[in-house]
Amino acid sequence: MDRVYDLLEGMRARANDLAGEGHRRAAGGPATGLVERDAMVHQATVRLRALDVEAEGIVFGRLDFDDGESFHIGRLGVRDGLEPLLVDWRAPAAAAFYRATSGEPLGVVRRRVIICRGPKVIDLDDDVLSPERAGDLRVLGEGALLAALRRSRGPHMRDIVSTIQREQDEAIRAPAPGVTLISGGPGTGKTQVALHRAAYLLYTNRGRFTDGRILVVGPSTVFTRYISRVLPSLGEESVHLRSLGELVEGVTATRRDRAYVARIKGDERMRDVLVELGWQSPPSAPRRLRLVYAGQVLTLDAAELAAARRRVRVGCEASGTGPNAAGPTAAAVLVDALWQQVEGRHLDRKLFAEEVGDRDELHSFRRAWWPTLTPTEVLGWLGDANRVIGLDPEAAETLAATYRSRTDWSVDDVPLLDELAELLGEPPAAPRAPEPEWRLRELTTGTRTVATFVLSCGLREGWELYAPNLATPFALAGPTIDNDAIGAAQRWAEAVILREGHHVVGWTDGFDPHGEEGYVPVLAEPLPVEEPDDDSAADEPYLHVILDEAQDLSPMECRMIARRVEYASMTVVGDLGQATHPLAADTWPQLLARIGKRQIRTLELRTGYRVPQVIADYAARALAPGSAPTRSYRPGGTLSVRQVDDLHTALRDAVRQAPRDATVAVIAADDRAETLAGLVDAPDVVVVPASLVKGLEYDHVIVVEPTEIVAAEPRGMNRLYVVLTRAVATLVVLHHAALPAALRDADPAERPTG
Repeated sequence: MDRVYDLLEGMRARANDLAGEGHRRAAGGPATGLVERDAMVHQATVRLRALDVEAEGIVFGRLDFDDGESFHIGRLGVRDGLEPLLVDWRAPAAAAFYRATSGEPLGVVRRRVIICRGPKVIDLDDDVLSPERAGDLRVLGEGALLAALRRSRGPHMRDIVSTIQREQDEAIRAPAPGVTLISGGPGTGKTQVALHRAAYLLYTNRGRFTDGRILVVGPSTVFTRYISRVLPSLGEESVHLRSLGELVEGVTATRRDRAYVARIKGDERMRDVLVELGWQSPPSAPRRLRLVYAGQVLTLDAAELAAARRRVRVGCEASGTGPNAAGPTAAAVLVDALWQQVEGRHLDRKLFAEEVGDRDELHSFRRAWWPTLTPTEVLGWLGDANRVIGLDPEAAETLAATYRSRTDWSVDDVPLLDELAELLGEPPAAPRAPEPEWRLRELTTGTRTVATFVLSCGLREGWELYAPNLATPFALAGPTIDNDAIGAAQRWAEAVILREGHHVVGWTDGFDPHGEEGYVPVLAEPLPVEEPDDDSAADEPYLHVILDEAQDLSPMECRMIARRVEYASMTVVGDLGQATHPLAADTWPQLLARIGKRQIRTLELRTGYRVPQVIADYAARALAPGSAPTRSYRPGGTLSVRQVDDLHTALRDAVRQAPRDATVAVIAADDRAETLAGLVDAPDVVVVPASLVKGLEYDHVIVVEPTEIVAAEPRGMNRLYVVLTRAVATLVVLHHAALPAALRDADPAERPTG
């Protein structure tokens, strides 16, 4: 440990030196120094970030083999000269740390987990895999996995890099191409496996997946906050982590709609509803067009405008043009409709189209009648049930009532906004006008950049040469060249520009970044045109998408995901036994078909490591018939089921009795959770609605009124199964009403075990 941390300090010092050298290179000299600076500073920053992942200890493992060899495993690789002092956990050489078992030791005699706090070793836990070959090797601790499972959860998910099990390691190291499906019940570590898989893919395919090309999608913002520390603790910060409610730019949705509303919004029929909606007339559109041509008043009334709108739609759908790009077509259709009123009056149609088409009043009308639409604006139109085309009247009114009373967007709205963004399309880009000469001359409080080289004479510094898109000069001639000797200054600038790889064939007048007059070189080869990069990063496709809690995706959510994974390989994580959405797929092939993927590599995690056996057995009563319960690795746990007269008093007592050195959660149906939040007067206890608890874990869980959780939605028993499996040490069930039938044969008395 001391050797590793001494080397790390040296590596950190060299990284800081590299950053300093990068800044020094950019302080003077050619413009290429800026590129070198950016590359060196970026490299140094990445290295320093990797060196700062030591909160849980950079060194965490050791392998002793039957041939006498041993090496250490850590969060990153460290060499002492040519000697590999520390092996990165993702390297092939470290695979035996996770895959060796007593039945198949892979040559490993002892596997040691080193538990550290910073640079200090605070504990050791050993597993002996080949006892007959252990010899004099000392064996310490109770076993790394059991020791880790006994630790308190904490407010954030921890990485499991030191306790990954064989079946988990196989899922982590599965090949990147195609679709890898990781299924398993509560507590099997599915989410942690998926996050460690992201780190593994970055390690083995760094050039391909770096710079945000991996996306992790979770069910809620509560969930993504809970898992947000795992990848940084593994030294990876380039992965995009989003909840379903954050996949549309500019929208952050956290609440879920009621199940009966979610069923309507999630149905694939909503796409047809949105198609019709996008072509409808905006509520603010004018209903009459009137103008005068050649002394004649031409008028289009509401019916004629409606017919014109239908013509625009037919033409645009035939050409694949979206509503937002249909403005020119709409203008042409309006002109044609007006021509029908003057036809036969010996007027020239081409001249009529040119003159009327250029009129400001026609352009103003067209912009109001056919404006550029936004998804949020159009989705709000659903507050009028008459606009809902494609649903039965009852569903249309239910949907309209939801949007009339809406105060914010729900997670179930986000796929609809995404669909509308696709259907509406982008408006045609306006041609970019060149920078007017007066603006280049205009004095401002700051500088602007220009798109080419510029030579100008500074008042104090002499001749200055500016590079493209650089607001400060990158070369100075100084007082050695007389300010009046323009020819000599230009020859000096030609030599500097030639060093940059460009040959000057002449000069023309121009302006420098300060608006002062200068000279612009005419180059033998034009400079490359820089592509606009405002949204380039956002438009780049993801190359790998990790989809957690995938069993709950509705058809419309699947369409939203499909748009992001068209060119991506995938890791799909979930448990069909925990599916709670009313439109959830019945099988994994059905779900993957909705997303547009068909070839699946399936890996099943069968062992639960978090939920104790007594709690797992009780929760399994809520499983649907035919669903296999998870095999629990962990003994112990405490289960208490209490029928009480006063729920609020019983809850206060249960909160008071909860352990203070553990994470504690009260879980109830969403409506009741709102009322319970004010009753729980304990800063370390959280009240979580049942609809948001999926994927979370707590040491001590108090479940209030299970029957209400079941009654709140069509798949209520699945939701109850999720709720009951959130506890990793103690589960308390408080109820006044009768328990659901599946739980009634359980002993309602307190049942401590272990």
